[in-house]
Amino acid sequence: MALAVIGSSLAAGTANAEPPVDPADLPVADAPMPVSEGEYSYLATHDLTVRAASMKVPDAVASLPVPAQYRPANLALAAQFDMALAGALKSPGGCLQIVVDPRAKSGNLFNYGFFPVAGTYCQ
Repeated sequence: MALAVIGSSLAAGTANAEPPVDPADLPVADAPMPVSEGEYSYLATHDLTVRAASMKVPDAVASLPVPAQYRPANLALAAQFDMALAGALKSPGGCLQIVVDPRAKSGNLFNYGFFPVAGTYCQ
């Protein structure tokens, strides 16, 4: 998780207990996101997704001490995680997919993506 603070250029916002968007605007859980060669994908189980939400993992990510130049990226990462968790949990049995691209083009070490996955694809 410590590497998560290094960067994400995929979202903007701040992490809160509640998603920073209207619930009707949350991402919709669907099939897992396809990944290209060189990217890594992890599909959490439904139970692990529920546990991550109950542990308020996005808030933990947002509160990690990071250098000032990484603070906006860290908050964006937490917000994206928060929205994907909320979207996944709106789907019965839904889960979270994490995609890591080690070939970041924005000066970060990695780019992370968090995506809600429909329960039919989750364990």
